[in-house]
Amino acid sequence: MAKTSYNYMNQSGAAPVDDMEVVNALKLDPELAYTPGINKAALDVAMMQAKQGYIERGESEDTANALVEEHRQDVMKQIKAAEKVSGKKLL
Repeated sequence: MAKTSYNYMNQSGAAPVDDMEVVNALKLDPELAYTPGINKAALDVAMMQAKQGYIERGESEDTANALVEEHRQDVMKQIKAAEKVSGKKLL
């Protein structure tokens, strides 16, 4: 039986990405694959990685937090727009 991939890219129709690809790319818990929880976990990890990247680049923690929050808000807007278009709850 085929498993349903719940990741944002697949569910929005943007790209046929399997949940295990997301799990492997972001080193998520494999138990998240094929569950609606994958998108929140992926977003959280991506934001943590972005913050670490900003800090490694020399940004202060406050600046890194502000930049990550800006990115999170942008991503949330994209997800909400994709939810409208697809008619699916993505996050």
